[in-house]
Amino acid sequence: MSALAQGGWWPDWTLFGDALATGAWLGLVLPWLGTLLLLRQQVFVAAAIGQAANLGVALALAVASWLGACPLHLAGASSPPWVVGASVLPVVVAAWVALRAGDGTRAAIEARSAVVFLVGSAGAMVALANQPHGAQELQRLFLSSLLSAGPTDTWLAATAAVVVGVALWTRPRTLLAWAADPRTARAHGAPTRALDVAAAMVIGVVVGQALLATGLLYTFAAMTLPVFAARGLARSLRGVVLLAPAFGVGGQAAAFALAHRCDLPPGQVAVLVYAAVAGVAGLPRR
Repeated sequence: MSALAQGGWWPDWTLFGDALATGAWLGLVLPWLGTLLLLRQQVFVAAAIGQAANLGVALALAVASWLGACPLHLAGASSPPWVVGASVLPVVVAAWVALRAGDGTRAAIEARSAVVFLVGSAGAMVALANQPHGAQELQRLFLSSLLSAGPTDTWLAATAAVVVGVALWTRPRTLLAWAADPRTARAHGAPTRALDVAAAMVIGVVVGQALLATGLLYTFAAMTLPVFAARGLARSLRGVVLLAPAFGVGGQAAAFALAHRCDLPPGQVAVLVYAAVAGVAGLPRR
């Protein structure tokens, strides 16, 4: 029996507090970022950005392992800060390219997303191909392991959630107009280029750190599935912005309880819970 399963429906906070708090904060902020990509009709970009994060992490860890700064089999929560920082740079670039592509045609957006996805996937494999634990690390990055989250992950996720939440609270019309129709927003005087850069930096930091803390599977699911569920029930864009994080946090709590009770991996359970909620929420629209 794993360390998670201790009986009852809720894990011990003293043992799993960091994982629970990180999951809750990410369940709040990742759906907000996913809403932005949904408004830009760039949902697949979320997967591409995740693969860009994979590439950044792989390159940073390969260099760290080569320099002896961080043994590859001890990577993740124990990675040096410069490894974590370097890992988000490709994500910032990928997010900025994706956001700047919002003015192009849908075919151009999909083409750029496909290129980023493929380069990230292949590049990560090449970067860690000759490392003794390379395949193991790539598998860890893809799969979800919320239990590996540490205090730093919690603080970063909380800070990101507060920053994004305050921005949405203070400038809702500007941000939603910029996300839904950047050309019109620019015509009305919105600083779209500055918003593109700021959003790319936030997406890069949050997705890069979420990938290290939880894995690509959970990160991609939390960015998209709660948004799909909110879109199925909400009657306005404002409703999606409110409902998506509620589904994110609520689904995460339900997944942790179910995983703890049944001795299952919480990351994968969270993905299935999100998918079930999105499927049920989409029924009224059908």
